[in-house]
Amino acid sequence: MANDELIKELLGVKCKATGIGSLPCRDVSSAVELVLCNCPDLPYWPQLARVDPRENMFLQFSERLPCLKPDLEKKSVRWDASVNREQELVRFYENLLAKNYGYFRISPDFARGLYALLDKAGTLKNKFIKGQVIGPVTFLSSITGADGKFLIYDEEITEASVKGLGAKAVWQAEEIKKAGKLPIIFFDEPYLSSLGSAHFPVSREKAIELLNGLIDFVKEQENALIGIHCCGNTDWSLVLDVKIDILSFDAFGYSGNFVLYPDNIKKFLGRGGMIAWGIVPTTEYKKGISVGSLSEKLDKALKSLAGKGVDRNTVLKNSLFTPSCGMGTLDEKDSTKILELCRGIADLFSSAR
Repeated sequence: MANDELIKELLGVKCKATGIGSLPCRDVSSAVELVLCNCPDLPYWPQLARVDPRENMFLQFSERLPCLKPDLEKKSVRWDASVNREQELVRFYENLLAKNYGYFRISPDFARGLYALLDKAGTLKNKFIKGQVIGPVTFLSSITGADGKFLIYDEEITEASVKGLGAKAVWQAEEIKKAGKLPIIFFDEPYLSSLGSAHFPVSREKAIELLNGLIDFVKEQENALIGIHCCGNTDWSLVLDVKIDILSFDAFGYSGNFVLYPDNIKKFLGRGGMIAWGIVPTTEYKKGISVGSLSEKLDKALKSLAGKGVDRNTVLKNSLFTPSCGMGTLDEKDSTKILELCRGIADLFSSAR
């Protein structure tokens, strides 16, 4: 199925709910059931760091990346000085060039929610499953190499890591297809909110290069829809101009900033792009927030865009609804309520189109 056909299929689930990734659940089965109950049209596999620290998003995607090692005690990824760098890179590229994407898989102990959801896929009537991988800007700007500098400054390791993270996305897409579903993969890039900061090691141009290189690699290997999620404010013109199919953002906190880019938004929608509105707050969630109050906030953004020449119906036709970010640090009851609100917003706007 070609990319434009995948987009057409996704348009069939417009105005539906999905999630970002992490949940605070301590039981895998209950986490998957929570997702399926509230995101039946576009379920995602839950990341469960409270079940196992290896499901922390840095640790979770670090397996088989050259010269890196999970540090379970510190819940982080560190440079492995005990291995031979050249041998590590040779082994990495041998598997990459052989298209042995199983080598880059996420092991069951690192992603229990993924395997549990795939096990249930055959019983589900929906078409898509959403997966996720940490994005290269965030990953490479967080981990230091042997010299104490961030990996982003090591061109050789940067290139390998981008392809390695891409290979993990390809492997997920393959597994989702084997389960009889169509794949959507989000790259989580919280550090894009630091673009432009004097102390941030990635320039605008470098971010575009990394993200487009990653997306090109994935799409050359496997036909999947690709999204980027950023839970802070950023240069939205950059993200909208990258070769993504879906932009996911914290609409509760930053819709006012997002609507300042009407020309970029219109161009993005015109090429079939979709917007995942993170309209339900996570860290800012409090009791009393309702579908009604959130729909008013979303309506305000839609009206602002309409006033700038971006048609409301076109936006909604190309919209999904999510929590503003992952929920791994929240209370389980709050995360349940947040997903229920997402489904409520989706039901409201899908019926009102």
